[in-house]
Amino acid sequence: MYTNSKLAKSIRMALAVGAASTAVLAPATAVAQDSAGVEKISVTGSRIQRTDLEGASPVISISAADIKMEGDFSVADALRSSSLNSFGSFSERSGSSAQSQATINLRGAGSRRTLVLLNGRRFPGSPTLGGASANLNAIPFAAVERIDIMTEGASAVYGSDAMAGVVNVILKDDYEGLTFSGGLGHRDNDEGTTSKEFSIVGGVSNDKGNITFAFDHQERKGISDGARDYTKAKASDLNGDGVIQYEETSGYSFYGANLVSPDGSQMQASLICDDLISEYGDAFIKANADQAYSPGSTGCFYGYANVSFNTASVDRNTVYVNANYEVAEDIEWFGQAMFVQNSSFGRYAPPAAPWNGVPADSPHNPYGEEVFGYFRWVDIGTRDGNVDDYNQDYTTGLRGNLDWNDASWEVYFHNNVADNKSVGEYYLSYGGLAYNEANDIDLGSEEGVANMKATTLQNSKSTFNQWYAGIGFDMFELNGGAVAHYFGAEYMEQTYADIYDGQSEAGLIGGSAGNSAQGERDITSLFYESILPVTDEVEVNFAVRYDDYSDFGDNVSPSVKARWEVADGVVLRASYSESFRAPGLDELNAATTFSAEAATDYRQCEANGIEAVNCNEGQFDTYYKSNSSLGAEESDYVNLGVVWDVTDEFAVKVDYFKLSIDNVIQTKTVDSLLLDEAAGLITAKSPGDDVDSDTFYLIRVDGADGGRLLEAGTGYFNGTGFEIEGVDLTFTGMFETEFGDFRFNNVNSFILTYEEELGGVTVDTAGWSGQPEFKSVATVSWSIGDHSLAWNATYTDSTTEAEVLSDPDDDVTTDNSVWLTSGKLDSWLIHNVTYTYNAGEYGAITLTVNNLTDEDPVLSSAGTWDDQDLYNNFGRDYRINYTISF
Repeated sequence: MYTNSKLAKSIRMALAVGAASTAVLAPATAVAQDSAGVEKISVTGSRIQRTDLEGASPVISISAADIKMEGDFSVADALRSSSLNSFGSFSERSGSSAQSQATINLRGAGSRRTLVLLNGRRFPGSPTLGGASANLNAIPFAAVERIDIMTEGASAVYGSDAMAGVVNVILKDDYEGLTFSGGLGHRDNDEGTTSKEFSIVGGVSNDKGNITFAFDHQERKGISDGARDYTKAKASDLNGDGVIQYEETSGYSFYGANLVSPDGSQMQASLICDDLISEYGDAFIKANADQAYSPGSTGCFYGYANVSFNTASVDRNTVYVNANYEVAEDIEWFGQAMFVQNSSFGRYAPPAAPWNGVPADSPHNPYGEEVFGYFRWVDIGTRDGNVDDYNQDYTTGLRGNLDWNDASWEVYFHNNVADNKSVGEYYLSYGGLAYNEANDIDLGSEEGVANMKATTLQNSKSTFNQWYAGIGFDMFELNGGAVAHYFGAEYMEQTYADIYDGQSEAGLIGGSAGNSAQGERDITSLFYESILPVTDEVEVNFAVRYDDYSDFGDNVSPSVKARWEVADGVVLRASYSESFRAPGLDELNAATTFSAEAATDYRQCEANGIEAVNCNEGQFDTYYKSNSSLGAEESDYVNLGVVWDVTDEFAVKVDYFKLSIDNVIQTKTVDSLLLDEAAGLITAKSPGDDVDSDTFYLIRVDGADGGRLLEAGTGYFNGTGFEIEGVDLTFTGMFETEFGDFRFNNVNSFILTYEEELGGVTVDTAGWSGQPEFKSVATVSWSIGDHSLAWNATYTDSTTEAEVLSDPDDDVTTDNSVWLTSGKLDSWLIHNVTYTYNAGEYGAITLTVNNLTDEDPVLSSAGTWDDQDLYNNFGRDYRINYTISF
């Protein structure tokens, strides 16, 4: 086993590398002395402190110094750049009801299958995200000491959601002194100062305890579509035939001023489209719509990308306090209070809303009878989304030691309250439109526009109460030493409500989507863990947990792990764990929700003579339903690894993993429904058919005989599941020379297979669009005297561009060859450089250039940016930061 001196050396190496790298593989979270003087370490993924730095579970640690070295602006940035965030994750996004939020998506398994902890305690999911996925933007940035990422199932220890792994954010405690820090940033592609930050961190101690406090303020501007060439509105004659088709535009919408013929076969531009172009300039354009409708169709399209934002702004304030106090011998009180307020601004184009029943005498109408219209209500103004998220998190408890079998115990109460409000300005009131029409009020007049303006409200709230008690102790002896045990119990209460204003719920608001949902549950849990030192070299860890949910049932989650030090500095490890994910409260309780979903209708393209590779996305009316009968997801996770300290300065770690998830809770996107139709699994219905009892359906103009897609229905269900297999490879090194100290860290994640069911086919989708097979993060740093310099590179592998089902008549049960992939998206390599000068008592100044070569995000062959999860659009970003401590 590790000796005390070797442990200390390992910790020093980990901390040294951590000062200049982005993901150090060192699972230690804290070091304490037991009565025998042997150092014990709290490890993420176990409730038992241990003496081994490298355990049976793979854990990667990102220190606060790592985060600064990479130039990350937030906890979300630090995790998003990790190679373990395989397929990217959601970030601040204008145009989404969750515009202020950010998530983590380990292994590409989905953000709801990654558990987030705060100081080892469950951090509840955001009500804006359905109460299931944690919002990383509700975690204080300046107070972060370290982030641990455990890459294996952990429901046996932590309960639901820990299927793909655990992210444990460790906040500062026992801090002494006072530190001020401030910084400014500027992006090359935007004007002025684009980011600001200021923080104070302090702490005082005496012989009884400590209090640590932090205040943190951060601002980062949003980005408009018009600020980047690849997102602003464009229209050009790509095929050189002298005519611009809608499919040759980017950033323009059908919702402009367009009317559909009474039989639904043709579309024509508004008769006053030229007047709109004269009044609003390039906001409107005329183009043909022959490919979407019958030949001879035209459109008056609106350039939403001229005014909308894609990346939302962030304006966050945080107050954090952590304290502990010795109330009696071997008994300590501890407490934590955190308050985070985050404001975000997003801008969308003016309301895009159907006009059902454009009057026959309307100046827009070319048909002379009442028809359907796709309209952009430009006189109302741009829709502005203003979001304010408030998160409060409080913990109070006692912990101590007993004079019995080296026992330690802990009890605490944990409370979290989230209150998120989203106010949308300048939406269309259908009631106001009807009032104008009934009273012959000119829609373009000041009175008519005022009547049609509406303000929306989404109020998302959740509460989380947790009562916890646990005790750890040693009992029984094996050849390797005493057997450690841990028993614990917890009771949790969770409420969730996502409430929309009444007019939105009634479908009387144009340009808005969503419906209310609410629910509650309580959970009772019992758990046990044991570490068995079979010999000095072999150790086995066993854990089991029982969870009883008030709203869907119970679950038992076991895990078993082993580590074997086969030689000095060489450790083999293996683990098997079973995990589960309880259905989200939104998935069980949400009302039917409307969305204008993007999808590619290859069947319609084929009918119009358009090849699949040239078939473009459209937007379709989609209705989502919840399912109160959902069961829990279940998963198995296998990990096999080797850790080799080649020398005292260089280490290599390799881990093979396989994650299998069954009974997956999922929805079918419109693309998935279209694939099911192509595979013969569902049949389209005709307008007017009763679909009230159907969750999954398509409605086409001509029903099963084809024609334009009018509407889609989908919802939640327990599907067959998917399986992810891969390898993580990590190198760490530190070399001291007379020319300075050099440090190196490289974390690589390979996705070997990603098998999922699509359109009735089990397919390996690794390497498909949005799902790169390989991601890598590497950091090299050099320091000498008061100077340090670091270079960081993040690499995302290339993928295919498009995937289609080749022939619906093929046998689609097992034959992957029925899928065709086309095109290739480029790989993405981003370089970040950081220089720090430490002036001692005068403080330290840090200069950072992120995206040194000003790389654009990966674009499609049509020049569009389609994946905001994987590739950001910040471009080259300069930041300067000054820090001084007392």
